[in-house]
Amino acid sequence: MKKIRGIILFLVLICVGAAVFCGGVSAEETKTFVDDVGREITLPAVLDSVSPSGPLAQIVLYSFDPDLLVSISSKYSADQEKYIDSRVLALPVTGQFYGAKSTMNAEEIMELNKKLNIDVVLDVGEAKSTMKTDLDKIQATTGVPFAFITQNKLNDIPQSYLTLGSLLGNETRGKQLSTYVSNLLTEFDTGMAKVGDKKVSMIYVTGVDGNSVHLIGSGENSYHGEVINYLADNLAGPAVTGSGLGDEYTMEDILSMNPDYIIVAYAADHAYYNAIMNGEMWKSLSAVKNGNVYEAPYGPYSWMGGPPSVQRLLSMIWLGNMFYPDVFDYNVDDRVKEFYSMFFRYTLSDSELDELMIYAKSNSSAGSTQTPVPATGILAGLCAASVFAFARRKN
Repeated sequence: MKKIRGIILFLVLICVGAAVFCGGVSAEETKTFVDDVGREITLPAVLDSVSPSGPLAQIVLYSFDPDLLVSISSKYSADQEKYIDSRVLALPVTGQFYGAKSTMNAEEIMELNKKLNIDVVLDVGEAKSTMKTDLDKIQATTGVPFAFITQNKLNDIPQSYLTLGSLLGNETRGKQLSTYVSNLLTEFDTGMAKVGDKKVSMIYVTGVDGNSVHLIGSGENSYHGEVINYLADNLAGPAVTGSGLGDEYTMEDILSMNPDYIIVAYAADHAYYNAIMNGEMWKSLSAVKNGNVYEAPYGPYSWMGGPPSVQRLLSMIWLGNMFYPDVFDYNVDDRVKEFYSMFFRYTLSDSELDELMIYAKSNSSAGSTQTPVPATGILAGLCAASVFAFARRKN
């Protein structure tokens, strides 16, 4: 009888111990995260399936760890594909939650979640007044957690990566990216303090259609113009629209501005850049005469923005050295390659960098309106000059 009681007690203890152990494991399988609008979210302890809520979240999440993506908000263009991991290019599209191009809906999220088992949908950007309510609603409807991280201004970027590291359980990667951005911003704050009130003037042209020219506006509320306003005297008026296309001006407006530099948005076949370099009215501008017209590099995103995310740091590196080479004295090629490796996980070759910056380096624009002289013509000219000089000495 005692032996039976002993066996029963032993089994009870095993069951109790197993229950405690299982309870401990279960508790460890989830974690609580508080996002940047104060929403407390219960998530798996280990996250390996993340969907972006839009283009900005897609850029930021890819820069952090592309292996975490199980969907994309929109397909990559042909110009972007070469820089993006082939696995990511083949992922299903979940659409965009916010903005004019909003296509994400609860039904599609629920359907995709059956196949993808999404751990969390990441939203990145500016905290709108209705964001907490909006995210609570779609999370309740879909049963999929949504988390928001602020990244609106340049100064938000370092903290956004630290928060992302906490969310995704990789504080080391978050700190690496945060430290890089913090150091770069400190470098530029110091440099721009030296520049002081001696900023160059510029305009950023995002579209040219005859007499109609679109510019990114100035002012503190110009999200798309933050880098421009920081590095230069943006001659465009205060931004009226929040669109990445900017506001419309006439050629008469542009002629009256007469900026030191003109930065042009990338377009297929360099259409806007060529329109400026070959347009009769543009030729009277100082920037055109002096060869200070440059096209913003594009790949996998425009360095100037669109959407304005971490790739804007590339425009700082590029324009800072161009505008103020004595202050920002570094090798631009090396810095750009470093950025691509760290944020895009892409190794740029010298030829790829030259292609990216075809109209983005000094003197590239000055020579674009001139027809190159063939090498044979140069040699013939030198020979003729030598003959002429010899004849003069003989006489």
